[in-house]
Amino acid sequence: MIRSGVFGGKRAAEQWVKGGFKSKMDRNEAVAILGLKDGPRLRTQLKDAHRHIMLANHPDRGGSPYLASKINEAKDLLDKELKGRS
Repeated sequence: MIRSGVFGGKRAAEQWVKGGFKSKMDRNEAVAILGLKDGPRLRTQLKDAHRHIMLANHPDRGGSPYLASKINEAKDLLDKELKGRS
């Protein structure tokens, strides 16, 4: 969702997901927010994806506090879920 708009190039607008955020975030939404693909490499890509997208959307750099909170919520949800599987 967010990553496609920030890093997607000239066709970025076509890659945005229509609609807003769900009231309670689920795994699929978290994966989409962080621009990841669900699969075995998710665990290794999570930290880098979060850092990369937060650099572009951090409130201290002119980003939206609301979007930053959703990015952090996505990371926390996936991190908690992945640690529960270990």
